[in-house]
Amino acid sequence: MNRIILKAKAKVNLSLDVIGIREDGYHEMKMINHSIDLNDVLTFEACDEGIWLTSNEDAIPLDERNLVIKTARKLQSQFNVEQGVKIHLEKRIPAQAGLAGGSSDAAATLKALNTLWQLGLSQSELLAIGVTIGADVPYCLVGGTALVEGIGEKITPIKALQPMTVLVVKPDIDIATPRAFKKLDDSIIENHPDIAAIIELLEDDDYDGLKANLGNVFEAITFTDYPEIAAIKKEMLEQGALAAIMTGSGSTVVGYYRDEELAVRSWQQFRKKYPMCFLSKTEESEGENYVG
Repeated sequence: MNRIILKAKAKVNLSLDVIGIREDGYHEMKMINHSIDLNDVLTFEACDEGIWLTSNEDAIPLDERNLVIKTARKLQSQFNVEQGVKIHLEKRIPAQAGLAGGSSDAAATLKALNTLWQLGLSQSELLAIGVTIGADVPYCLVGGTALVEGIGEKITPIKALQPMTVLVVKPDIDIATPRAFKKLDDSIIENHPDIAAIIELLEDDDYDGLKANLGNVFEAITFTDYPEIAAIKKEMLEQGALAAIMTGSGSTVVGYYRDEELAVRSWQQFRKKYPMCFLSKTEESEGENYVG
């Protein structure tokens, strides 16, 4: 196989809590993640030597600042691979949006090069490499609906979300994750989401209960600095979303709709103001990642 095309799906935090800071400086997390069908598309072609990256998006770095390049070089060095690869990244997931676009691209790179370079790495070996690249990479390798703990390396699949239409709105606000964590560390957060209770609600298909229990600790600090993000969440709920939540450290807000027509009407309203406004679906199937 000399050519592989892979989808890299966006990740959404259904709920997110930060438990504390470990001795090594990493934050201990507890999250419920799920995939949506908003995705980047990566094409990998074997070549004689070198690692080359191109993209449809001019603002995307094409050097080691991009996790795709970092991942490919790490594999090439660690396993003494002489063969090269040409990679094209069709970017669809907004950057600095809390949707783990870069991490999902890195996970796709691990999967593709494991096959293209015939490394024969198991899923557990890929996960071990992934956590050294980024905290969201292990989850992006697994996908689906899952409880994610530790620094992102502990992944427990849980009952999948029911099929719903998902509205994704990313305002023109870029929030650097390290800055968000620093502010969180310096703040006193009184309300933390009850992750165990949310898992029970999912198990019982109690979606009315979900609305009142979903939470993201970053909302407490981010809404103060950027009231526009809080206003987007409020408007989604007023327009009939079953639930709405900011994902990651922001700035993207995600709304869940049981009624697709209602979601479309809401999308039509939001897109008048926000160019980065997408309709998506809850997504569980990992088999669709391979395009060709």
